[in-house]
Amino acid sequence: MSHSSLTERVAAVAAQKRSGPRLVAFFAALYFAGLRPEEAMDLRKANVILPALVRNEETGRWEEQPNAWGELRLRTAAPDVSKEWTDEGTQREERQLKHRAEGESRSVPCAPELVRFLRAHVAAFPPEKDGRLFTGVNGGDLPTITYRRAWDKARAVVLSEAEYASPLGKRIYDLRHTCLSTWLNAGVPPTQVATWAGHSVDVLLKIYAKCIVGQDETAKRRITDALGES
Repeated sequence: MSHSSLTERVAAVAAQKRSGPRLVAFFAALYFAGLRPEEAMDLRKANVILPALVRNEETGRWEEQPNAWGELRLRTAAPDVSKEWTDEGTQREERQLKHRAEGESRSVPCAPELVRFLRAHVAAFPPEKDGRLFTGVNGGDLPTITYRRAWDKARAVVLSEAEYASPLGKRIYDLRHTCLSTWLNAGVPPTQVATWAGHSVDVLLKIYAKCIVGQDETAKRRITDALGES
């Protein structure tokens, strides 16, 4: 999925009333930070560290710093497990992060684009009392069917009939896959990508091996440059 394709789909999601506008930052968190849907679902204001705004001396307005990154500090996830399987009779159950021990957290970089999406979301949709950023239009849990339906409608708007019928960006999880693939193709070391994504390195390499193919030549050039500098 290309960046321009995502932009078009996000616009198509935002146009859907009533839930669409509050889902934009949710999808952005999957695409720019590689979150799993259940991790984004339990993202809270306290988990989001955004860079400070700077004052524009000419206009007197507070603005985003150019290319300033933030950070997401994940602690829990809220998978959809059905009401009959939760103690409180809710659709989701708060759990520890996947592949993490109880109480263990994970930090993920928050790209400048995601910083803007999250800041706009918090301003438009103040968090719940428990700090959750993404909820239903009437509060409470954001239903899985709501964001799946919104994504499907966006695909129908943006894609041709043939593309819509294909697997192209069909699953919500494809947003996370695109993010991790982008990091690897950009040359971020697999160990770092695995840490950010909450994967083991072995699992990451099995799933995304094709993203690393061809990077050996780049690595050789870097070694040559380093030896030359020595």
